[in-house]
Amino acid sequence: MKKKIIVAIILIIIVELIGIFFITRNNKNVEKKPDITQVRAICNLATLETYYHNVAKIDKSAGSGINHWFEKDRKLWIEYTGTAKIGIDMSKVDMQFNEENITIKLPKAQLLSIDIGEIDKESYMYSSDSWINKNEFTPEEETEAINIAQNEMKKNVENNSQLLLTAQSRAKDLIEQYLIQIGEWTNTNYQINWVFE
Repeated sequence: MKKKIIVAIILIIIVELIGIFFITRNNKNVEKKPDITQVRAICNLATLETYYHNVAKIDKSAGSGINHWFEKDRKLWIEYTGTAKIGIDMSKVDMQFNEENITIKLPKAQLLSIDIGEIDKESYMYSSDSWINKNEFTPEEETEAINIAQNEMKKNVENNSQLLLTAQSRAKDLIEQYLIQIGEWTNTNYQINWVFE
């Protein structure tokens, strides 16, 4: 799975670099100096999308009292897939330049969003229930299980320093390529100084 994600990331970076190259090469109206708007747009392109497979789980104890006689403790598993988007907050990107010296402030990458795919009833797996007195799961309990799993996924992504560094590095590489292309057009050798949050 990790190999597929790495290959997908590399392919996306190559496609984005080619796109940036051709868009800027073919656009005669592009200003021939670095532009913060372009740098922020590149950060938007550098958003890293990673796919995950998750299982939400919830336990439901049998009730107490006469109305709950013969109920069984039950478990519910909900299997689903989703995507997590990791990237740079473009509003925090800053660029200062003085002739050939460019200083770029690049914030840390962060989790931008988590989206889950459609979950159908085939994704639900229940432990057996009593045949006398049912202990059924409510829609609210099923939703709670998914919310708990989503919060765990969010924590996992936010604590995955390697994934966050990859997203930040990806933005940095794309910005460097943009500045190199501008430099080639103007025969300017830009010196890039990075300030990381």
